[in-house]
Amino acid sequence: MISAAAVPLVVTSLFLAGAATLQDEPAATGAGGEDPIATANLDTGPIELTVEQAVTIALGNNLAIEIAEVNTEVARFDQLGSWGAFNWVFDARLTGTDRTQEGSGFLSGGQETSTETISGVLDFRKPLTTGGSFAFHFDTLDRLTDNAFFDEPRQREGNISMSYIQPLRRGAWSEYATALQRESEILFMRQREVARATRQAIAFQVYNAYWDLVSAIEQQGVADSAIDLGKNRLEQNRRQYEAGVGTEVEVLQAQAELATREETLIQARNNVAQREDELKRLLFAGEDDAVWDVFVKPSTPLPTETDADVPAWTVALATALEWRSELRQKTYDVDVARLRATRAASERLAAVDLELSAGSGAVDTSRSDTISKAAEFRYPTYSASLVYSLPIGNDTAIYAERAARAAIRAALLDYDSVELDITAEVREAVRGVRYASEQVRATSTSLALARRQLEAEEARFNNDLSTTFQVLEFQQDLVDAMANERTARVAYAKALINLESVQGLLAESRGR
Repeated sequence: MISAAAVPLVVTSLFLAGAATLQDEPAATGAGGEDPIATANLDTGPIELTVEQAVTIALGNNLAIEIAEVNTEVARFDQLGSWGAFNWVFDARLTGTDRTQEGSGFLSGGQETSTETISGVLDFRKPLTTGGSFAFHFDTLDRLTDNAFFDEPRQREGNISMSYIQPLRRGAWSEYATALQRESEILFMRQREVARATRQAIAFQVYNAYWDLVSAIEQQGVADSAIDLGKNRLEQNRRQYEAGVGTEVEVLQAQAELATREETLIQARNNVAQREDELKRLLFAGEDDAVWDVFVKPSTPLPTETDADVPAWTVALATALEWRSELRQKTYDVDVARLRATRAASERLAAVDLELSAGSGAVDTSRSDTISKAAEFRYPTYSASLVYSLPIGNDTAIYAERAARAAIRAALLDYDSVELDITAEVREAVRGVRYASEQVRATSTSLALARRQLEAEEARFNNDLSTTFQVLEFQQDLVDAMANERTARVAYAKALINLESVQGLLAESRGR
């Protein structure tokens, strides 16, 4: 359990750790140029955050983003490691044998002969991006025998050879040989888009959670105003009742309405706490009670102007088709499907391989002379071969190619489906901003009229032309109009964010 004295340090550290990860974005500051997070007194007041500061902190702290970035690192290492398929391969083998066998009469010098050999083999092989391979081979043999058939009891052999194998059909050339490496590169770029989409999704969630919290606080304010109106009406009714010009029924009506509004206020306070926790869940990466008990106070006000420049849906769609991460991912899926189809088509062909080799060998009693003769190619051997291979039937490769081509069609259809969804989302988002703007204007007019109606009804009540019940109804109409106006402004703010999101531009200004 963290002590109360440590709460300011813990929370400030967590927030600053998140903001520090965004090195390409300057820290958000308050009106006085100071960081509101670092300077907040958590013992006496809440942390005030603008919506942009909240997004910045979430992009640095959110676990979903961290997971996506780790997966991107995995994809990057896989992509870099895939080129290791073209690294040199070195093989070495050292073998010693001691052999005794039956002699072959007087030629071998006895009934039994023994032979001791020590052999070594070195191989260097280099796979090439053309689909072929280059190999260098060296072997040496050191033999000691008492077999009289050999001119010398100790002999040394050495062989050096180089070979080059190049497929001419199946598996030929770089389009096939580097297909897996290019696929790994595409998958890495696709994962980067997945991470980008995750950042945008988190930013979108933070914006919505922030405005939801603002809305809840505004609704709590409306409920507080409703309580004030109810208390004022109750007090007036009591004074009139005590003066003998009012009735007890009017007092009871005011008390009942006040009790209902207090219940609404309790619900509004609970809603604020819930919306605040939803925002904290996106900002914090832990479960310490020290940070969860700190109140986050939004400082970005609701928009007062509702005449934002809304692009035509065709313009917004063109932007979305360029920037939407989901569409880029589908493009990469099509590229991967085409690469796999290329490999499958090559593997269906008959194999025709060109094999070239050059070698030299020598036998001597001196190891150095043996190696020297072999290296000088005194006794060379050259060869060239064409090797043809065709599986009978070849059903596996044939159907694998058909499956790969069908996968291309599926990927293209998937791309078209996502593009269609994006078109519908963009049209809805553009229409949503315009509707929200009109809704704000309409609710603002309704709010102004509700105030005037209440003032007029209270004047009628003061002249004994109305009743408490009617005044309370007009009060409730005003409360409802205030709530609707706040809700409309929140909806407008969220509609603007949604439009930016469907175009794929959310959080892009942060260079993430």
